[in-house]
Amino acid sequence: MSTTPAGTAYSDAARDHLWMHFTRHSVFEDPGNGGLGQSVPIITRGQGHRIWDSNGKEYIDGLAGLFVVNAGHGRTEIAEAMARQASELAFFPLWSYAHPRAIELAERLAAGAPGDLNRVFFTTGGGEAVETAWKLAKQYFKLTGKPTKHKVISRSIAYHGTPQGALSITGIPGAKEMFEPLVPGAFKVPNTNIYRAPEHLRDDEKAFGRWAADRIAEAIEFEGPETVAAVFLEPV
Repeated sequence: MSTTPAGTAYSDAARDHLWMHFTRHSVFEDPGNGGLGQSVPIITRGQGHRIWDSNGKEYIDGLAGLFVVNAGHGRTEIAEAMARQASELAFFPLWSYAHPRAIELAERLAAGAPGDLNRVFFTTGGGEAVETAWKLAKQYFKLTGKPTKHKVISRSIAYHGTPQGALSITGIPGAKEMFEPLVPGAFKVPNTNIYRAPEHLRDDEKAFGRWAADRIAEAIEFEGPETVAAVFLEPV
């Protein structure tokens, strides 16, 4: 099927109505209007780790649908489970109510969590999860009599999401500059990319790891241990 139900070519409808994430839309505009006249690439199907566009070109889905299709595309058992759940209960918020699937998954995750971690707070994605973690840390310290602990430390270059709080924690200047000022209290330490390490550390992974860890300790001491509520260690 090459057109939408309204009879519009998919590439045209995508150009005119779809606002895509992290996308330079000007390249899809007519050259007469300053664009490049490129067609919006359209992915139409997937199988395992492979995906195909509307022209039949095959790709490897190296990002796993932005990290949410780790089990691969075309898994009929997953599609059938989703269909069964939708026919039973499409959606219900976990606001004072629970439902069986949320209970089952929370129990399963808690069983595999380390230490005494035994509760699960579900979110809709990584950005919201990062926002929630920072909020929980700040709330915890307020409730335990340490209201000055509100700062967060993360790594340069590391990506944590695009909501205002998560974007503040993200260490990519180009992703943030159009939305500043962001949430205050977010500070950065060097990334753990050994290929960009100081030259004298590039051949010694252990020494570089210690160097990177020491930068976190220095940041906490510089900002004041009584003010730091959380540290996000993901390198990318």
